[in-house]
Amino acid sequence: MFVLLGLAACSSSDDYTPPPVVDTTPPDSDGDGVADDDDAFPDDPNEDTDTDGDGVGDNSDNCLETENAGQEDSDANGAGDACDAMPLVYSAEGKLNGGSADGVSYTGQTARLVLQQKLTDFMVDIVEQEGEATAIYEGMRFYVTGEGADFEPHGFTTKGGDPVIPGPTYGDISSGKNLNGKIAGGSKAGTGETGKLINDEFFGWKAGLGTDPRPIDLVDLWMEQFAAEASDGVDPTITIADGSQVNIATPMISKEGVHYRQLIQKFLSVAVNFSQGTNDYLLTDFGSALGPYKDKTYSSAAHKFDEGFGYYGASRDMNDYTDDEAAGKGGRAEYGSGYYDSNGDGLIDLRSEFVFGHAQNCAKRDRLKDPDGNPYTDFTKEAMDAFMIGRRILQNAEEAGELTEAANDALQAQIKIAAVTWEKCIAATAVHYINDVTIDMGEFSNGAFADRSNFVNLTKHWGEMKGFALGLQFSALSPFRDGSTGKSVTDLKRALDLMGDAPMMPDGSQNGQPTTAASADAAVAGYLSDLQEARTILSEAYGFNPDAVAIW
Repeated sequence: MFVLLGLAACSSSDDYTPPPVVDTTPPDSDGDGVADDDDAFPDDPNEDTDTDGDGVGDNSDNCLETENAGQEDSDANGAGDACDAMPLVYSAEGKLNGGSADGVSYTGQTARLVLQQKLTDFMVDIVEQEGEATAIYEGMRFYVTGEGADFEPHGFTTKGGDPVIPGPTYGDISSGKNLNGKIAGGSKAGTGETGKLINDEFFGWKAGLGTDPRPIDLVDLWMEQFAAEASDGVDPTITIADGSQVNIATPMISKEGVHYRQLIQKFLSVAVNFSQGTNDYLLTDFGSALGPYKDKTYSSAAHKFDEGFGYYGASRDMNDYTDDEAAGKGGRAEYGSGYYDSNGDGLIDLRSEFVFGHAQNCAKRDRLKDPDGNPYTDFTKEAMDAFMIGRRILQNAEEAGELTEAANDALQAQIKIAAVTWEKCIAATAVHYINDVTIDMGEFSNGAFADRSNFVNLTKHWGEMKGFALGLQFSALSPFRDGSTGKSVTDLKRALDLMGDAPMMPDGSQNGQPTTAASADAAVAGYLSDLQEARTILSEAYGFNPDAVAIW
């Protein structure tokens, strides 16, 4: 029956009306191909998913993870790695006493960097002044003791002549600052924090020093010798290849080839800046120092870390510079002299916008490229990233009121990277000058200097080599201390001994002592071999690429 009725109904085409078509496609308001019911953003055709439920679509969200699901958090700052944006500049907010936008401060360190630079300028300007040894010595000592510096114009200038702040006096940068109170081992009566020497030992220089010397004793010795050289009324001569005698024509260099200005400048940079940074401030017990620093909005822990960074000498936006620019070797016009007006106020702030000493040397070493045009090292970024991450960890700990064990472990890892990378820059710079000294000695001719320039270059490069290399003893985190690369302090002492306390002269004499070798040529060859051994020790201690070591 049902079949017949059905056939009858279908057979009548005149009165049949088809049922309406019903669209069963789920609504898609934004037309992005995802139904509204399944679309986290039904009115946005560019977004449909919000994995972490933070109200930001995945296509726009740099953080697509759920923070409490066990993801990696390498810097232990409470943000998982996939969500944790690397800081772009060295910066931090103060989280205490009401807070502030800028919680970074290291003005004292900047003042000491300026004192060192102006001491260098003062030494460059010294000319022969017969009978004025005391005045010359006291002139240098002013920068070391800082006595009266608060009221003296610092006169710091940039290569491009851009105006600088703070100023005009040293005290405007930071008051009461000196170098001798912060040198490794402290002043002669130094005690406490500023009296630190690792294992209470200073080594690497013997000539003219008594027993158990401190670094300040070596600085005093050099300043006294420099003052004597500049006040004796005598201009020593050297023999050049044609057999004639030419004047040294500068009191900065002794007839034995000791370049006082280079030694004092480079040694202070490591015995003050590097020692204080790595063997003092970065060794702070940060977890117990999270309370406010005086009445500031930042903690004592954060301030100690800032001070370590301040001694490194980088501008706060160092990662924005190319290696050439950070090294002051060209690049963009506004960066190419080693500084940049980051805030556009027409002034170069020495506390944040200028690249000093060690940070600049890191960039200089990073400029070296392999045959394919790739840099052998990236010391600059490695150090800056470690400093920036470490500072972010401390900002978060400051806000939380505690530095957890995991966060401290991450902080210590970044401190190790920053300190060892900083040290690598110093060691690589010493290697660079070993290579320069080797080239200079290759110009000797007929048992004499090729010309006066040959003498000046040799003494300059040797002074830089030795001055920097002496600093490799000042960090407790050094590969020479932890044995991580198979080298020990004994090896470092060996390298420094191989360099000696003066360069080798063409006649085979060294520091005024005649050679005991069979001939001058044999003595020179022997010293060149010593330098190669010293270079190998440094290369192996820091894991340098042998190809880079050969041409740095």
